[in-house]
Formats: sequence, C-alpha cells, structure tokens
Amino acid sequence: MRRTIFLVFLGTVVFCVAFFGMGLFSPVAPAVPAFARKTGLACSSCHEVWPRLNDFGQLFRDRGYRLERDRDAPVEQDGSFWPIAMRTTVGYQWVRQTQVPTDTGPIDTQTGTFGFTGLDVFAAGTLGSHLSFLIVYTPGLAQSGFQTAPSTSDSDLESAFLGIHDIGGTPWLNLRVGKHAPDLPIDEHRTLTLTQGYNVYHFHPQNSTVTWEPGSNQNGIEVYGHSDLSRVRYSFSLVNENDAQFFSNTALSNPVLWGHVQAEQYLDSPLLAAVKLGAFGSVGWHANSTATLTPTGGTPSPVAFTGSNHKNHFRYGGEAHLYFLSVVNPVTLSAVVWGGQDDQAVLKDDTGAPVGVSNATFIGGFLEGVWTINPRLTLLGRYELIHPSQGVDPALVSPVTGNVKVWTAIIRHTFELTSRTEAALHLEFSRFWFDAGDGTSPATYTGLIGLDFAL
Repeated sequence: MRRTIFLVFLGTVVFCVAFFGMGLFSPVAPAVPAFARKTGLACSSCHEVWPRLNDFGQLFRDRGYRLERDRDAPVEQDGSFWPIAMRTTVGYQWVRQTQVPTDTGPIDTQTGTFGFTGLDVFAAGTLGSHLSFLIVYTPGLAQSGFQTAPSTSDSDLESAFLGIHDIGGTPWLNLRVGKHAPDLPIDEHRTLTLTQGYNVYHFHPQNSTVTWEPGSNQNGIEVYGHSDLSRVRYSFSLVNENDAQFFSNTALSNPVLWGHVQAEQYLDSPLLAAVKLGAFGSVGWHANSTATLTPTGGTPSPVAFTGSNHKNHFRYGGEAHLYFLSVVNPVTLSAVVWGGQDDQAVLKDDTGAPVGVSNATFIGGFLEGVWTINPRLTLLGRYELIHPSQGVDPALVSPVTGNVKVWTAIIRHTFELTSRTEAALHLEFSRFWFDAGDGTSPATYTGLIGLDFAL
C-alpha cells in the first residue's frame, strides 16, 4: 500500500514538473478565445497571464472591447465569428477544518473530493461603433463546488450590461447600464486564485443587515472615463444594494454610490518599471424599517416596497501597485488598505431586535505579490487581514468575533494558449483563520489541483 501511494505521489510530481518545464521553455501561442479570433492578436497582447489583464487589456476593456479600427465593426467581422465562451475548472480539492463543534466537543475534519467549480457561459463584444455588451450566465448545476459546498442548483445571470462609449467624442465619458462589476483595485472576476477571493470585498461587520458587497456584480449604472492609454481612469457606479431584505419606498431602492480613481506612471528605471496608485469608496443608504402585515393568528411579515428609516454605511480605502523589472512580465507587489463603517441601527439579531451599542467599523486589506515568469507561468502569494471593531453588545450577542486572517499561494501554468482554447494547470493552497470570540480560532485549509480551461 505504501509503495502504491509513493508511486502515485511520484507520478504527480513528475507530471507537474513536466508541465512547468513546458511553461518555461515553450513559445507563446496566439491568442485568447473569442476576442483572439476577432482581433487576431496574441494572448500576451491583453493578458499578463490568463486571466489577469495587462495595461493594454485594460484599455481594450475600457474601450468596450474595441481596437478602434474597422475590424471592430460587426459588419466587418467574419460571419462565422460568434463571441461566446465557456469556462470551468475540474480536478481534486482537499479541505481540512479545525475546531469543528460537535456534541462531544470540537474536532478536526478533512475531506478530499474530485469535482468541478461550476460553469460560466459568457458572451462579450461590440454591437456597433460605440456600443458594447457583456452577458455572463451561470447555469444551475448539481454537485458543483467539488461536493464540499451546497450544490449550485439555481441559475444566475451574473452580468448583463450594455456599454455606450466615447460620448461626445471623448474617452473621458462612457456609460454601462445593467448588471456589472464595480471597478475595484484588483478585479476579482479575473483573479488568479480559485479557493480564495478577496475576502475584504465581501466583509460585513458582525450582525449587520447591510448586504452591499463591492466584490459582487450589481444592478445599476456606471459612468467612467480614461485617458488615451488608460493610464488615468475614473469610475462611478450608482446601484441598488444587492440582495437587500426588502426594497425601500424611494425612487431608487437602497441606493449605493461607488467611486474609484486610478493613475499609473511608467518609470525609466531598470528596477521599478511602473507605479499605479488609486483611491476608492462608497456611501450607501440602507432601509432599516418597514411596514408589516399580520394575518389572523400569524406572525408579522414585511410589506413589499415600504422600507424606510435609511441608515448609512461606508467603504473606503487606497491602493498601491509596484511593477518591478518590466511591465510585460513583471514582479508585481500590490497593497490595498480597506475600511468600512455600518450604522449601529443596522446591527440586529436573528429576530430583528437591535443589538448595536456603537457604529460597527473594520479595517483590513491585503498584500499580494505576483511573479509573471512568462505569460504561461505565474507564482502568487497573498496575505489578508481584517480587524473589526466590537459594535454589538456582548450581553446580547455571544460570541463576539474578531480578526480574520487568510493567506493563499498558487503556481499556475497555462499549457494551452490558442485562439480556440485556454487551459491551465492550477496548484493552490490557502488557509482561512478567524477569531470566533469564544476562545477558539477555527481554521480552514484548502488545497486544489485543477485544470482550468475556457473555450
């Protein structure tokens, strides 16, 4: 039995070494599915490493997936071109959890499963000389998530927007209408990590009823602009608070305004090739009360569209990205500081009773290093920390939780990179730890060996 395990382990090591060797010495092939077939460009034109965008890829996206030449026009495209792609990840995932509560006391658990992450079906491109679109559909699939999470049984239209570009003849005024991702310091929808996203993008203070998450796609309107090469960019999104418990009795229900500005400077230095700085923030109004209707002998239930007594919530922070050695295959160091505050009135227990004694605040962020050895091979390490304040009454809420700490490391080798498909071998390990407030600090360790592919 030991000999069999050793041979399996040895075979896996040889397999991985062979794949990474291919990444170091094989040439870069042309190009990205759908967009590559449309533009004829190599993948390295838009991607530092798939799916992470480089500066030109960001400019291509800002322009509404246009190169601003005749080939952009739908009438000039080959009739066989159809801008649809699909992406999923298949492989093996191992999860270990510590201090899991049971009837006999806390225990450690572990499981290892074969599975897949789900499926994204997306279409993006141009509808006219100044019109673009993006649609991302996530179908409901049983037993997705490597069987370690509830099945994704509900379908979802993750994104659906229409873009209007160069309003008034200037790139400084563009519009997106529909469900879109707010502009973030690092785009979570093109993240290189698969077991962990950017947790601070989705963090809520304890017992907060606010559901706004900048990391999730939102329904609303985005106004944005950029310089000719997208070295300076701004974005403002006006959206509804996603997944709010009830809609408010206002012209725009539970509104949130998100803003983000960025500026990048290339440097004439063999060590530090470029610096990018940015600032971001949001203010939202969360409906905190609602009219109710109590049926005979029943329990009160909220009446739709009667939300009132709005309370504020805020998110704010800054970012710095340093590009060492090159802007083509850089060593990138990114630091993001992220804070937030929710009004104490929105802190409630499961029955809806208020438990806040002060506004709930938190401060956190992450430090991320990415080494793009070449467009096929990338190493990444990330550390995240979130430190919340104690906004709830410990006498009413027990336990009162504390810090969150996460670190993640990956090795990613894209071994197939053509105008028809992209496929990558993905090795990832992460640790998620939090202070439960009762003297315990549960941790979740996750390992993933997967094949991530799109076509």
